Amino acid sequence: MEENKKKENIEKKKTSDIKSLFTIENLLCFFIIICPILDVASFLFRNYFKTNISISTFIRPIIPIIGICYIFFKDKLKPQLFIACACYAVYAICHLYIFYKQRAGCAYGTIIQEIQYLTNYTFMIMNLFIYTYIFAHKNREKELKEKNQKKTINKLKMSVLISLTIYIALMYISLITGTSSYTYNEVQIGYKGWFESGNSIGTIMLLCLFIVIPMMSKKNSTGIRIWSLMVIMLTGVYLATLLGTRTGLLGIIIVICAYVVINIVHSIIYSKNINKKLVVFGSIVFVIILIAVTIFGSKTIERRKLLKDRQNLIYDQITGAPAHVTGDLVNIVEQIKNGTLSKDYMPEEMQKTILELYDEANQKEISSTDMRTIQLIYHSHLIKNEKGISIALFGNGYMSHFYELIFEMEVPAFLYNFGIVGFFLYCMPFIFIAIYGAYVLYKKVKNISVEYAMYLMGLIFAIIISFVSGYTFFNSSSMMIIIVLTTLVINEIKDMEDAEMKIYERK
Repeated sequence: MEENKKKENIEKKKTSDIKSLFTIENLLCFFIIICPILDVASFLFRNYFKTNISISTFIRPIIPIIGICYIFFKDKLKPQLFIACACYAVYAICHLYIFYKQRAGCAYGTIIQEIQYLTNYTFMIMNLFIYTYIFAHKNREKELKEKNQKKTINKLKMSVLISLTIYIALMYISLITGTSSYTYNEVQIGYKGWFESGNSIGTIMLLCLFIVIPMMSKKNSTGIRIWSLMVIMLTGVYLATLLGTRTGLLGIIIVICAYVVINIVHSIIYSKNINKKLVVFGSIVFVIILIAVTIFGSKTIERRKLLKDRQNLIYDQITGAPAHVTGDLVNIVEQIKNGTLSKDYMPEEMQKTILELYDEANQKEISSTDMRTIQLIYHSHLIKNEKGISIALFGNGYMSHFYELIFEMEVPAFLYNFGIVGFFLYCMPFIFIAIYGAYVLYKKVKNISVEYAMYLMGLIFAIIISFVSGYTFFNSSSMMIIIVLTTLVINEIKDMEDAEMKIYERK
């Protein structure tokens, strides 16, 4: 009888262990871990079959859909979810209708591609809700009752460390095997491995570092600290020397400086002593990056020199001087001035805007390779020339423009291309949390942890990068790391509120 009971207990324990693996929290953490695999699969699939279709487009929504269904059926949030879905559905219908009416022959994309962007952003907000609800609310309350606080949050942070490890491992494997693609393929500068965009992979790694670097603290085991340090070193060298983007080179310096400064300030506030080990760590990282840049050179510096040389090679056939917009835009300007450009190909508002862009670029002597400035000027003038309330509210379409004028900077793109309503629905939740987080930092600076400051800096950094550079919210994997940063910020704020409540109750 005793042996049978022991067997039953063992079987129950095995069943319980298996069930504990298949939880919604583990599933969401697994989603973070497989992001690099999905990115590689998407890039290789597209290149092998020469198609714009990505297999990850069909795989990525599966886990968020499971998550939202879990919340919908398990918790009493059906009315709120219905209202939220209705708001996003009404916006999408209005936006797509305007896109359909606005689209002309010069449009770079179709309505199907515009739907893909809207779908991605809707899943972005869906994931934001799922992760903050599960990790910063539901399981938080459960763990507080069980006195097992931080368990799921630690899982979430570990999933980011694993994901970054996979990213950097795949990157170095592609470099060692000589199969890496170029960041700038037309001039064969920089290496982005088996990933779609060099800007995106750089942004993903930098945002991950805001979560991984604080894992070197004494709160974690020696194994995790050594693991984190190795990944940080390998990532830093890659971003500084091999990627070829300004975001990578300047970004790694910003992240390391942020961590060192935050720790120094934190040490002064709490103990009046500067953490000497931290200063040594920052110095070592800088020396390693400096040595790597000196020995191997920097693809970023090489790229900047090339752009400077190229801008003098593009001549304006109208003025005969070096051009301040691209050659294709000069050709369009010439056709507009000659009256040979069809209105079916480009509407009057766009034609007028391109002429204004041409004049302003020449007046301010903007570099013809500075596409982000050119795009910002174009879209700022276009929104004035269109003069439509519906366009201002719901946007004129992201893919309805000439290919060189598609916005790379995402925050302005949300406002101009997706309208005021789209900006509030898709971008404002992240900005609001960042602003509120900064307010909490200001009000409770003496109670702020290093981790909280780094997570908040990461979220603010993501918003800034999305404004000045792009390829942040527009990339599905980068978007997931931003969501994790947002979730960690919210959870840390709640930690501080709980601590204050306990102090109040004791009094």
